[in-house]
Amino acid sequence: VLVKRTGNIFYVAENGSDTNVGDHPSGPFKTIKHALSASDASTGGPVTIYVYPGGYEEELPLVVPTNVSVIGADMRNCFIRPTSADLDKDVFHLNGESSIQNLTITDFYYDSGTNTGHAFRFAPNATVTSRSPYIQNITVSTQGTTTSASDPRGFAAGDAGKGALVDGQVVASNSRSASMLFHSCTFITPGVDGLTITNGVRVEWLNSFTYFANRGIYMSQGSAGRTTPEATTVYGGELRTIASANVYGNKGIEAD
Repeated sequence: VLVKRTGNIFYVAENGSDTNVGDHPSGPFKTIKHALSASDASTGGPVTIYVYPGGYEEELPLVVPTNVSVIGADMRNCFIRPTSADLDKDVFHLNGESSIQNLTITDFYYDSGTNTGHAFRFAPNATVTSRSPYIQNITVSTQGTTTSASDPRGFAAGDAGKGALVDGQVVASNSRSASMLFHSCTFITPGVDGLTITNGVRVEWLNSFTYFANRGIYMSQGSAGRTTPEATTVYGGELRTIASANVYGNKGIEAD
């Protein structure tokens, strides 16, 4: 049994190699980026990528195809960091029917000029056919580029990596909905916004927390809106939340 391939499963480990086949625990890939490219080439149905404990320095963004799940062994022991060339880029770009679980994402920054540096956002032209992207058991822990004894998290710098941007503008018009679900997530984003909702989207925010954010949750009308299959344009956003909190920072929740 141990030598057989189960199919539609890839493995990633610190001591792996991207020259491996990647579909057996004894021959894992080294990077999540490579595993995602292999998953994108699979036509055999939903694909799962299992990430073993360790630290992973990744080229960003990590684009998660439709029907692909990235599952870490333990969010306390699976860390994703950018390469030195990708410090201010988004980490995960999500499509419909995708999921991310059991990871810690850290050491990236926000670039206000390009509006990049979010842990999660929709992939350009993302399509949501039946199920929205699902993010569970995730910690996002960032800090500003300038820290001091009185400001150890770099709150005043205002360039710490952000949590999530849920923006309906980039979702394909044939999508029945533009939504994301967050379950048991913690966003530690000093001096910047934790969760941003805009341009005709819905977010479910369950058992989740922000710490030290400028605004824990920011809901914006948006200027471009999202085009629906009926060729109408919708703006703003809908938030469904339970058993969650925004701790410290400037504002818990704000809507324009």
